[in-house]
Formats: sequence, structure tokens, C-alpha cells
Amino acid sequence: MKKIFFSMLVATMTAFTFTSCEDVPAAYEIPGGGNGGNGGSTETVGNGTAENPYTVEDIKKHGATGSNVFVKAYIVGFVPEKAIDDAKFTAEGCEAVSNVLIAASADETSVDNVMPVQLPVGDVRNAINLKDNPANIKQEVVLCGNIEAYFGKTGLKSVVWAKLGDKEFGAKPGTEGGGTGITGTPKGTGTKDDPFNSVAANTEAAKLAANAVSEQGYYIKGKVVSVKEAFSAQYGNASFYISDDGKADGQFLVFRSLYLGNQKWTEGQANIQVGDEVVVYGKLTNYMGNTLETAQNTTYLVSVNGKTEGGSTGGEDKPGTGEDKPAGNGNIAIDGTTLTLSNPSVQAGATTVEMVPGDFYTENGTEVTTITLKDGTKIVFDANGEKNGPKYYTGANYSNIRVYKNNTITFEGHKAIAKIEFSCDVDKNKNVNCVGNETATVVIDGKKMVYTNVFKEASGGGVQLRITKIVITYAK
Repeated sequence: MKKIFFSMLVATMTAFTFTSCEDVPAAYEIPGGGNGGNGGSTETVGNGTAENPYTVEDIKKHGATGSNVFVKAYIVGFVPEKAIDDAKFTAEGCEAVSNVLIAASADETSVDNVMPVQLPVGDVRNAINLKDNPANIKQEVVLCGNIEAYFGKTGLKSVVWAKLGDKEFGAKPGTEGGGTGITGTPKGTGTKDDPFNSVAANTEAAKLAANAVSEQGYYIKGKVVSVKEAFSAQYGNASFYISDDGKADGQFLVFRSLYLGNQKWTEGQANIQVGDEVVVYGKLTNYMGNTLETAQNTTYLVSVNGKTEGGSTGGEDKPGTGEDKPAGNGNIAIDGTTLTLSNPSVQAGATTVEMVPGDFYTENGTEVTTITLKDGTKIVFDANGEKNGPKYYTGANYSNIRVYKNNTITFEGHKAIAKIEFSCDVDKNKNVNCVGNETATVVIDGKKMVYTNVFKEASGGGVQLRITKIVITYAK
């Protein structure tokens, strides 16, 4: 009897031993596990330093994390639009300059084994992106940035430095100018008589939190390096890069600038050209924490090649007071899931009114047209000629009004509106804050404020505006 019991015990222990060894997952399968200094497994090949960079497997499988870490990998493709499932493992036909995909193997073709890399405007983007540099496909690269979610996957963002072959781009942390990605010497104080140069504008914008807008505006002077979007009659504004000498090093992005005299450009007026010497005025922003630029709807040309015809140059040197900007153009700011429209020509008072979609609609998929608030203010939603118009959607965990590309929202206040704050939802499938397109506009006409979710690309729908609450603040 004792022999039988002992035999059974041995068999049981043997079975338990082998089963345990086979069932316990390997260390790299435990997200954030291990005792590594960065919260990952101790099985990592690299340690994230310049001398011993992380590999893609260190990050994806071993849970390595950190900011300003170095990663060594191969460039294997790009994401053409908003979804990583649409990834292309080639450089052919690439139109995306803002990202690349990296992997441990140059021949990788599975989205499960890649990391998306967000390329900020500047030297790193210019050198690494596949649209302008198709020969980079399958090339080994070392990048320095922050390990963060991107396209719904573990990715690399805020890249400040890159090394491809024996060439380096950007500013390497730990060296002079390192950690900001900004090269060159800042000059000027940002006043009308002493404008910033492009480096100073980048430096000042880099001090801002992600998506924050500077409280005051600045004058910035430089030569046009390249034109991202020329002036057009449709929108009346343009986007272009400037630098001290008209070369890409140290360039700064002037985004959505109006024309001379703070007016929209019209047919027949001279357009912006590479090599033009310009002075612009505008507030600064650190868009998404990785793109330093002027804030849209706050920027205009003061002069082009010394000429200021077409309107005044801004009058008194009072940047940031709103006196340089007519009431016809409102400001737009995005902070996480909050979208704010503001009227720079008035001061905000204490009177507010709010709108919560669930107070007006209950049925899923309802078309949204006009909402009248308790104080008489009207909010008019319109498809603006698009197939998809504003609708209300509700479910177990959400209740919002969805505004699609080029749809408009008109606010008709009982008095002048100073500010409108939208609380917005997140598209969890795409890991996108639904705060509308970055090209959106706001126009003010007396007591009216009109928001348009502008999207003008040849394909795609851009970013929806999913509204969970609106708070309107009236002027004093």
C-alpha cells in the first residue's frame, strides 16, 4: 500500500513539474514584468543608451519603456493614413512624410512585429521619411525618442535624433542642443522691431506643453524654405517653412497664415514663393508635442520682401492683445480631448450656458439639425454638402454628436460669444482623440461663430468631432 502511494506521489510530482515548466509564460510575455530599470524584462538585448540601443523586440516583447531612449532597427514601411492595418511594406507610392515603420528584420511584413515611428517636422523627418527618401527602405537606423502609443500600437514619438549610415540628423541628447531637436542660434526678442528668427521661434514653442498655445503673439522673420500649402482662394491662407538662409536647417513652420494686413488671400494677389523674405506675426504652439509651429487662425503676413501693401502691418506693437487680429477670425486650441474656440476681440465674462447631447436626443443614429438652449442661443448643425451629416449616437458607454468632414456648426448667441469649449470622446479602435481636423476653421460674424471641420485631402474622412458637452462663455 505504501509502495502504491509512493509511486502515485512520484508520478503526480513529475507531472506537476513538467506541466509547470510548459505552462509558465516566458519572461517577455509578461507586460511590464521583470526587474529591468525601465519596467521591462531583464531579457532585453539593449539598455536604451546610445552605446547599446534597444531593439524592437526589447520594446515589444520585453516591455522596455522610457523617454529619450535609443532604438536600433530597420526601416520597413509606412502607414498611409490613419490605420496601421493599412501599412505598406515598401517605399513605392509613399505619400506619408510623418511616419515610418521599423522592425528587427529588414524583411518584416507583419504589422504585429513592427513599431510605428512618428517623425516630427524638421531635419529628422526630412532625412528619414520614405516619400522623399525611398532608398531608406530596409536600411538600418538608430532613433532617439519616447516610447509611446502610436496608431494604437507601441511606437516611438517625439524623435529628436536619427542616425542613418554614417550621417546624423537632429540633436542628440547629451550633446549641445540635445533633447530639443533644435539646431542653430536663436536671435531676436519676438517684437516688431526685433523679430525672432526661425531658431528662436522653435525654441520658444518647444517650451510649451503638447497642443498648448502661447499667451502672446510674436513677430518672426526669415526666408521661405519650402511651401507646404500655397495661398488659395478656397481657404485664403498658406503654410510654409522659413529659416535664416532659406535652407532646411533650423527651419520653422508657419501654419495657416493669412495674407498681408491679416486678410484672406484673394485671386490676383501675389502668392508666396521659395526664397521670399517674410515677416509673420502669430502665436506659437507645440502641436501634439512634436511639431513646433504658429497656431492656426492667429497668424498673418506682416511683409513680403519688404512690401506691406494690401493692409496695415499690425499697427501698434502689442502682440497677443487681440488688437492685431480682426474679429472675423477666431482661434482654435486643442488640449487632449478638449477643443476650444475663442474670439480674440472680446473679453470673457461670467455668463455661460451648456449643452449635453443626451438632454436633447435619445435615439441612436438621430440626425442633428438645430438645438435651442435655455437662454435662446441656437446651435445649427449642417452637413455642408457632404454625404455624412451630424448625427447623435448612444450606447452603453457613450453619448455624443458626431460631426464629420466639412460639416459646420453655427452658434447664434443672444450676445457676442467669447469662448466655446467642446468636451470630446475618444475613438478607442483607432486610439484617436475625436477633436476634429487640424485644418478646421472658425469664423466670427457679430454674435455668430461658425466652426467648419475642414478636410480637403483627396481621400479619407479626416478626424471626426465627437461632442459629449459644449460650454459657451459670453463676452463681458
